[in-house]
Amino acid sequence: MFEPGTIWAYPTDTSFGLGVRCDDPESLQRLKELKNRPDEKWFSLMVRDWEMLTDYAEVPQGLDADWFLKSPKTALLKPKEKLPQTGFWPEEKVAFRICTLPTVSQYIEFPVTATSANISGEDPVFCTQKLFDNFGTNINIYSELGDLDQSGPSEIWDYTVEPPKRLR
Repeated sequence: MFEPGTIWAYPTDTSFGLGVRCDDPESLQRLKELKNRPDEKWFSLMVRDWEMLTDYAEVPQGLDADWFLKSPKTALLKPKEKLPQTGFWPEEKVAFRICTLPTVSQYIEFPVTATSANISGEDPVFCTQKLFDNFGTNINIYSELGDLDQSGPSEIWDYTVEPPKRLR
């Protein structure tokens, strides 16, 4: 899963997400086009665990893995140089999430996009049939967990400012 050249729909703790490796600019561009995503909307990234997050982002004191795991959370963090700069997220701050599903996290060997699996401007997707209706054979679907319970979006916090600011 998440090999270069592939786009995967995968379950998250909020809805289905669409994932491509963050070092795969061709797939990032295809994903942007599939979603009909406006240029001014950036992709967020999903990492496997706390260790991967600290490899790719500067994590401020006081922020820990439990913060991400208690409820769906996204943090804007300053990226480290190790994170490829592709133009699909800003250079100064990148939105990161930690994968909370062990069935998915085992496949994340490199940060992947965590954009919602919908056409831009439409509602989040919770069922595999809607994924197929929206994207057909343009994506792979990881559906080991089947359809998802509907939940709200993640909280988004900007940790590049002091004090950290809740954006959603």
